[in-house]
Amino acid sequence: MKCVQMIVEGKVQGVGFRLSAAEKARKLDLVGFVRNEADGTVRVNLEGEDNQVEKFIKEVKKGPNAQVKVKNVDVKYLEKQQGFKKFEVR
Repeated sequence: MKCVQMIVEGKVQGVGFRLSAAEKARKLDLVGFVRNEADGTVRVNLEGEDNQVEKFIKEVKKGPNAQVKVKNVDVKYLEKQQGFKKFEVR
């Protein structure tokens, strides 16, 4: 199991990014959350099987649609699992 925290920068608020991220995470059987931050970034904390987490990271870097402009994704691998039960939009 992998646990990561991602900070996504760019045009990622108000363009459906969180809903798209949640849909992808659920399809990959990942648990955690996605939320908008006050500084205009989006934070994603999630955990799941190693290969599924890596697939999710690649998808986020591409962006879900033409409205979303991902400039940077800061990924931190965390040592401790958070014990999430599902994936939610906050």
